[in-house]
Amino acid sequence: MFDFRIINTADGNQIIDRQLKTPYSSLTPVQMLEYAEMEDRLAYMDRLEKKARQKAEHIRKLAKNPLYKMACIVGLV
Repeated sequence: MFDFRIINTADGNQIIDRQLKTPYSSLTPVQMLEYAEMEDRLAYMDRLEKKARQKAEHIRKLAKNPLYKMACIVGLV
């Protein structure tokens, strides 16, 4: 079961809804390929988002560090 659903709109666009689940039995073979490819893309986007959040959290923690602040004032960083 996929943890998302691709919804076709009237104007030809497709929307990904992560609130809905899609069972394998309801898909045609072509749709199954589309869903498998989309699952890979969503997993990649999730990894990128997680990495960006971790980097932002690291920078935030580093900026609060008093030793880092002193190094910035002295001009070492």
